Amino acid sequence: MAPALVSGDTIVPVEDPLNVYNVSFGVIVTACIAVQILTRSSPDPALEALKTPAFKKFQRNYVIVYLLAFFSDWLQGPYVYALYDFYGFDQRDIAVLFIIGFMSSMIVGTVVGSVSDKFGRKFACILYAACYIVAGFTKLFNNFWILACGRFLCGISTSLLFSVFESWMVSEHNARGFDPKLLGDTFGLATMGNGVVAIAAGIAAEAAATSYGFQAPFVVAILPLSTLALFVMATWNENYGNSTLAVLTGMSNAWKSVIQNPQIMYLGAAQSCFEGAMYTFVFMWTPAMMTDENKATLPFGTIFAAFMASCMLGSSIFSAFIKSHPVEQLPKYIHGIAFFTNLLVVLFIEDKSAVYFSFLAFEVGCGIYFPAYGTLKAKYIPEDTRAAVMNLFRVPLNAFVVIVLLKVKFMPVEVVFGICTITHGIGLLCYMKFCSYL
Repeated sequence: MAPALVSGDTIVPVEDPLNVYNVSFGVIVTACIAVQILTRSSPDPALEALKTPAFKKFQRNYVIVYLLAFFSDWLQGPYVYALYDFYGFDQRDIAVLFIIGFMSSMIVGTVVGSVSDKFGRKFACILYAACYIVAGFTKLFNNFWILACGRFLCGISTSLLFSVFESWMVSEHNARGFDPKLLGDTFGLATMGNGVVAIAAGIAAEAAATSYGFQAPFVVAILPLSTLALFVMATWNENYGNSTLAVLTGMSNAWKSVIQNPQIMYLGAAQSCFEGAMYTFVFMWTPAMMTDENKATLPFGTIFAAFMASCMLGSSIFSAFIKSHPVEQLPKYIHGIAFFTNLLVVLFIEDKSAVYFSFLAFEVGCGIYFPAYGTLKAKYIPEDTRAAVMNLFRVPLNAFVVIVLLKVKFMPVEVVFGICTITHGIGLLCYMKFCSYL
């Protein structure tokens, strides 16, 4: 038990600097640095030879924009629920606001994929910044309907964030004649950097909220969003999918691409299973870690930082793995890790140390997942409807999360993670089916 200071009749717990959370964070960061050193100390000469000055400039430009986009997102995420609670909304109203965001991403997000393919991915990246800036301003108003409009815009922004930046980069990478083998390097670097900016954003958001209130992180996020928009306007070329197609025709073609190509269908199904369960984890890790005894003293910031460090470790493992193995081998392990770590949570829900370390292992899997699936989608999804197809994959995962949110208050934590375990198992089967077409 942590030591305590006694002040009058009040006992104030003092966090032990050597507790499991601080120690695990330090160990994971050390492991991440070690993997990075080992990877960079023995680079693949053939791959390094492909990295021309033009490619390095292109990669650096994209990663800067990508990290600005995610930094602004990470700034806002930790305080959405806290702000709604501060405004006096009850749990039901807060759940409705979250559901609006996921429904928006599920329905409207499908359309914006085709819009970006037709009108340009650069335009869509700027639209992401504009939508998120307006959504940030809505957080300044204690009004349910204004906040609901903000959640609607956040749903659109999320769909854009997870499709159009990646689509622009892959299209531009190919248009400039860079070797396809370098895509994995870019995805790995971006995911690694995302872990760093997530930790930085968490610290910045906490500092802003502590000094200026729960609205402050949303205002601070306007700065990186504005920088992103200006940087994209000044330095990016525009690229398109099939710009001759109407938006609805583009959506129809994306659907046909999935239905007529079982390989794409099973890859998308595996992605939807993993991410649907992953987003459920985002909502459920806090109640899974909390007890009546520790809920006032859990160091949520340190735990979040440990999760992000684990994700960074995963991206480092990915970079080391693809030096000598095809990327298609990795997702079997990713889905397996996700299945067993969620199962451990179900079996040992009362042992919070076991739950915590299961979560850390799951986050390592997430760190491998994003660059691995980014590389696979770049390789197997057709260029002319890339953003539309990628957003189509997000429909079932958003539907899954909405259903869980609607029912979560009626289910014990272990039941929710049991559902996630089954979902990850289905994802593994879908990926194995995808592999059968290789």
